[in-house]
Amino acid sequence: MQDSNPKDSQSQATTQDNFAAALRGEVPLSVGDVIQRSWDITLRALPIMLLGMVILMLANWAISSVSAQFFPVDETDIDYLNISAQSVLSALLIAPFTAIMALMGLQNARDSKPTAATIGEALRYAPKMTAVAAVLMTAMIIPGVLLYLIFGSSGTFFALFVVIAIYLQLSFTLATPLILERQLSVSRAIFASVLILNKKMLPLIAIYAIFTIIVIISALPLLLGLIFTIPMSFNVIGVIYNRLIGVPEEATTIETTVTEEN
Repeated sequence: MQDSNPKDSQSQATTQDNFAAALRGEVPLSVGDVIQRSWDITLRALPIMLLGMVILMLANWAISSVSAQFFPVDETDIDYLNISAQSVLSALLIAPFTAIMALMGLQNARDSKPTAATIGEALRYAPKMTAVAAVLMTAMIIPGVLLYLIFGSSGTFFALFVVIAIYLQLSFTLATPLILERQLSVSRAIFASVLILNKKMLPLIAIYAIFTIIVIISALPLLLGLIFTIPMSFNVIGVIYNRLIGVPEEATTIETTVTEEN
């Protein structure tokens, strides 16, 4: 399925394989293109992505309940260790369900409509998704502990930790779609994501800064706008991946053959 203006290349999916060029930092990433393209493809896949969103929210509720049972927190005597343990456990267990939305966003960005089968396809990679989350959490915890030992619970500690956390989250953005589409190992997917996105960090920060403003505005009228912007957030990841990485050569060959036969 193509967008409404087929003559505009920015309204269409990237169809060539850019992986090698992206690793070298040779593929451009336009802020306006990513935001516009992500919005343009949101409505057409909204129903199935809302289903994925419901599954994600239900999973998050169940996981939070389980985490609270294992690591209870008394509001009158806050245990920061248990709070941290809850956060880590929740991040690890929710990762496979977040991958459902990531795969839907990727398929949507490639003009391939997500279906209910996408849910099962994404869950096949649950162990790898959990592993990516574990590496990310470890990468955040180590500098966090070092900063705490140096600065204590000061404003400087929190400011530096937030900067590091945002940087790591952005750097890991492509790891999940690289595993889902290219079946890379966890270590290769993370390495490739960090290598590619470190060369595109400024436009990546600009994209998410603008998108954050969009989310805040959408949440103002009784949070109703989030029905569109939450699915759009995963489309943003899909579009960034599609623009930078493109489509595997074998997939491109199959699509071309089918088109010629038709």
